[in-house]
Amino acid sequence: MIQKNITTSNHAKRGTSAATALAAKDVTELWSDYPTLWPETVRGLYVSSARWSQQMRAHLPAQANKGHYTPLFQRYGYGVPDMARARRSASNALTLIVEDTITPYGISEKTGGDVHNELKLFPLPWPVEALRALGNSDVTLRVTLSSFVAPNPSEASRGVRYRYASHNLRFQLNRADENEAQFLARISQAAEKPDGPGSEEDDLWEYGSNRRHVGSLHIDQLTCRASDLARRNLLAVHPVTGWWKSKKLLAEGLPSVRYALIVEIDAEELDTELYAEVQVAVEALIAAQAVVQV
Repeated sequence: MIQKNITTSNHAKRGTSAATALAAKDVTELWSDYPTLWPETVRGLYVSSARWSQQMRAHLPAQANKGHYTPLFQRYGYGVPDMARARRSASNALTLIVEDTITPYGISEKTGGDVHNELKLFPLPWPVEALRALGNSDVTLRVTLSSFVAPNPSEASRGVRYRYASHNLRFQLNRADENEAQFLARISQAAEKPDGPGSEEDDLWEYGSNRRHVGSLHIDQLTCRASDLARRNLLAVHPVTGWWKSKKLLAEGLPSVRYALIVEIDAEELDTELYAEVQVAVEALIAAQAVVQV
C-alpha cells in the first residue's frame, strides 16, 4: 500500500512518484467538490487534513516535546491525508475558511522607508456556549495559513530565509486573558523583528514556531481546555520580511497577495454540537453584512 504522506524530505523519496499521483487525484476530486475555492485553500485543506498514524507516532517517546517531532516531519511530513476530513465537518468538529488578500509592505510617510503595511484581524465566530459547556474537557485547535510566494530571482538569496520568498505571512492567536487592544499591542511591539512577533505562546502549540514558520504553508495545533478556547477568539494574519519589502520595488506599487486561513476545532469523542452553533453565528454574520451593504 502506498501512503500519501505529505512530505518533501529526502528520507521519503521511495514511492514518491506514485504517492504524488494519488495526492494529485485527491486534490482534483476536492477541487471538483468545491470549484470556487482558491488554489491556496485547496492546498491548505488537503495538507491540513493529514494526520500521523499510530504506527508513525510510535517513533515518539511517551512525553514528546517539539524537538521529537522532527524525525516524523522528515519521514512522513504531516502524515496521511483524510479526504473525509478535508471535505466536511462533523457535529463535534468544524472548519472555518477565510479567503482574503493582504498588502504586506508599504512605504512610511514619515521616514520614506519600507514598513510592514497591513495586519488582518479576525474575530472568530466561536461556539462559545458549547465550549463553555465542555468546561475543563480538552479540545484541539488546528490553524493553517496558505499562500503562494514568488522566489527571489537573485542566486545569492537561495537558502536565505527572509530574502528568498517574495513575502512571508504569520498567524497569531490571542491568549485566554487578552483582549483585542492588548493582543494588537503585543503584536505591534515586536512587529519589526526579522521574524515578526515572537512566539511567547509556543508552549501551547504542538509543533512550535521553528516548524510552523517554514515555507509558505504554516500549520500548527494546540490542545487546551474548552473554556479557555472560548476566550481565544481573535486570530491575526501579519507579514514579516520578504524580498518584496524593498523601497525600490515598492516605489513601483504596493503588491497584494492572496492567502487562505483554515481554522479547525475538534472535540473528538465528546458529545457536543460545535458545528450547529457556529452555523447559526455565521448565518447571522452574513445577514448583518447584507443589511449594511444595502
